[in-house]
Amino acid sequence: MKTDPIRATEAPAVRAGLIASAFGALITLTGLGLALVTSLAINHIAHQQVGAGIALLAVAITARWLVAELLDRWSARAARQLRQLWRSLILEFFLVPTTASISSPVDLAGAVETIADEPRLQVVRASAQTSLLSLVIVWWAGGWQALGIVLVLLVLAVPLYQRAGSRAAALDVQYRERRARLGERQLELLAHAPELRALGVVEYASGEIAALSTSEHQVALRAIRTALGSSLVTEFLSGVSVGLVAMSVGFGLLDGRISLLRAVIAVLVTSEFFGHVRRYGVEFHRREAITAASERLVVPASVATIPTEILESFELVTHAHPQAVNLRITRGERVAVLGASGAGKTTLAHTLLGWRTPLRGRVQRTSDAVGYVSADTHLVEGTLDDNLRLGANFPETRIREALSGVGLIDERFADLQRLVSADGEGFSSGERVRLLVARALLQRPRLLILDDVAGLLDGTSRDAVRDELARHLDVAIVEISVDDALFISATTTLRLS
Repeated sequence: MKTDPIRATEAPAVRAGLIASAFGALITLTGLGLALVTSLAINHIAHQQVGAGIALLAVAITARWLVAELLDRWSARAARQLRQLWRSLILEFFLVPTTASISSPVDLAGAVETIADEPRLQVVRASAQTSLLSLVIVWWAGGWQALGIVLVLLVLAVPLYQRAGSRAAALDVQYRERRARLGERQLELLAHAPELRALGVVEYASGEIAALSTSEHQVALRAIRTALGSSLVTEFLSGVSVGLVAMSVGFGLLDGRISLLRAVIAVLVTSEFFGHVRRYGVEFHRREAITAASERLVVPASVATIPTEILESFELVTHAHPQAVNLRITRGERVAVLGASGAGKTTLAHTLLGWRTPLRGRVQRTSDAVGYVSADTHLVEGTLDDNLRLGANFPETRIREALSGVGLIDERFADLQRLVSADGEGFSSGERVRLLVARALLQRPRLLILDDVAGLLDGTSRDAVRDELARHLDVAIVEISVDDALFISATTTLRLS
């Protein structure tokens, strides 16, 4: 049964959110309490009670260190748990259509890393919200003038935070796109490394990677400069607010309107308040990044599962062909998809499997195993036994029967511990295709799609595969070919013009 990543993360996210909110509120209340303790300490020192004042200062400093240490430990633990949860579910994103927001595995990995910061951000958010209580204390300690200064500067800070955050969010999008492009291009060039080396153009590949890497670094540097600019703005406003409040209460202290204790409380609580606001403002771009990451980690619902039919499409139009396809495949059915090269047959297969998004229409398919074999399908690094089992536990006799069924009977296939490379080095194209067919059938799929591979086999090998497929009466088979189906006797034919 397939896992819904959104539902799988809902309960942990809600639980972590509640804990983070409670933690953030507690941090703010603790900070305000320690600001009052620090004010008392300063008041004691001013009144020649140095020992008591220093003791209170030591308590306040120690308590702040403990709170910061506790926050760091909890945030690291919550991020690690969230990261592990999403990584355990990330395979689900390769079983659904790719969207514009999920452009590559590199992008998905980046989204997981970004969303792991959400627990700490929730703490900062809750702290900033709870810190509004500071305004009441500022009014009580410093009066209406001090409160007015704080409110005016707070209002002035909002558009500056938004501007800095918007720029940071835009740069984050650019950085993510270029990082994904760099990762994809590296994988692409790595796959073609032997051909490039044979042509003597390795320098071209390295130069292209270097250019993409430089472009990525430039965007990262611009993002860092933007973050530093945002930090400077918040530091400036924080310093100005504390200075103006200190000036206001200083005049009140000189006039005898307020006591030293209240004056110190007004200044320290103002500093505490803008400390929370500053942290929240600096995190504006992170909020945008986490929101974008959450959207990228939403699994699209364009491919549904159904209990009875193997696969069914409704007015399905792919990006490669304008023809609407209505197809219904049931148990044991044989379907031929025919058409000239470039007609969009492979794109249709990928869309039916959910590997590509349809232009229009929708697809329903079974949640059971589906086999797919094409000329581009790879083996896996490991032994022949590893390749055929793919982690499943079944008798060795069954493996040997599968190999024999597709005509792989010579001594090279007798040793199941023989090492196999991903590109099937040492095997012919036909042998590799037959290995892939045997591997797919061993997993007992409900649907098997053979994407234009019959031409890679000679007549004898093709007959062997045809006879083996005929034995699997309960498996629905779709064969993609140019002119005629060579493996199956089609009960349904779909021709793409």
